[in-house]
Amino acid sequence: MKISVIMPTYNDCKSIEETLDSLKNQTYKNWELVIVDDGSIDDTKKVINRYIENNNLNKKIKYIYQENGDQLNAILNGMNYLSGDYIYLLHSDDLLASNEVFEKCVKCMEKHPEYDAITADLIIIDEQSNEKKIQKLKKYKKKDYILAIQELWLGRNLYVDFAFHRAESFFNQVKNNYVIWNTPYWIDFNQSKPEMLNIGKVDFNILKYRVHQGNYVNNYKGKLNVINGELRTLTSLMKFYDIPCYQLQYYIFRTFNKLNLFSIYRPIYKNKCQAHRGNVVEFVIKKRFGEQYIENRFLKVLVDFYKNDNNRTIKIEEEIDQKVVYEGKDNAKFNNALLENKLNNIYTYILNEMEIGFNKVVVKDNMEKEKIEKILRFLCINYFVDVIVEENN
Repeated sequence: MKISVIMPTYNDCKSIEETLDSLKNQTYKNWELVIVDDGSIDDTKKVINRYIENNNLNKKIKYIYQENGDQLNAILNGMNYLSGDYIYLLHSDDLLASNEVFEKCVKCMEKHPEYDAITADLIIIDEQSNEKKIQKLKKYKKKDYILAIQELWLGRNLYVDFAFHRAESFFNQVKNNYVIWNTPYWIDFNQSKPEMLNIGKVDFNILKYRVHQGNYVNNYKGKLNVINGELRTLTSLMKFYDIPCYQLQYYIFRTFNKLNLFSIYRPIYKNKCQAHRGNVVEFVIKKRFGEQYIENRFLKVLVDFYKNDNNRTIKIEEEIDQKVVYEGKDNAKFNNALLENKLNNIYTYILNEMEIGFNKVVVKDNMEKEKIEKILRFLCINYFVDVIVEENN
């Protein structure tokens, strides 16, 4: 059974050689590696090519360079070259936990054919690769109340994205939900109701996760890119789970979580659409940005949309350029255009209408319907808007 490793990288010339060593030294040798360089401007390419040549790994490692398009687009690009039975996403500054990791993973997956993927506690390392602590992961349970907790947890991923995947589920579910739409890999939103994948937690470590001082989530653009996926997760689940007293229950759950009592916590919820959606969305956004969120056009009108909840129809007259139909993987492009006041007219129009509120969009044909459905999904309102084709067409 072959393992396909996909490694997105950007300006990691100082750490990637150590990462490659952790892969080369695996006792399980039936693996391939696809490295996707997302437009590095340092010596990353030189380091990789030298490593491949010095270790005679031309047949096992494929190097791809692309113009900077952000991490998820790099992963999506690399997926075109994978041929393995199992898929593992390894970032170029992290390390496999031991030389026996892949051997153990394959044995576990063969023993448990019911697993779509397996995950494990993380070994946290610093920039000098010193082991600092073990980050315990929550025990995964394929239960309906877990999805309610995921909504309650501000849309932030309850579980880490590091997992050893079976190729079938990676291409059929994870690709669309995580890689394309930037939502948790373990939730399949392409069903009539969200469904959880079957994830096993193993008792051996798989990954050493490197923590850097300059955290991506601590800068404004980083927060914007992260919260887009969180809001998409939150609003998708709001269609199916009503959590009364959302803010109070959030703080109660946070206390349970801090006390390592996640396993016994059960939220109060109903299997119906979330009431007071505008208040929930505003609370979630404020937890990232405070009152200053109103300075961001998208975040402000998203709150307005859910607070107004208007029974109103809008019509899309123009043909939408496919190049500006953003998906979750395109967060950075959208946020850059938003901050530079360079959004395409279709987004400007829809954001203006979101400020008022609507629940129906009329388009001229099925091709435009598909485009606008993706745009609404990107803007985190698709579950609450119907898209219909104009009758005379």
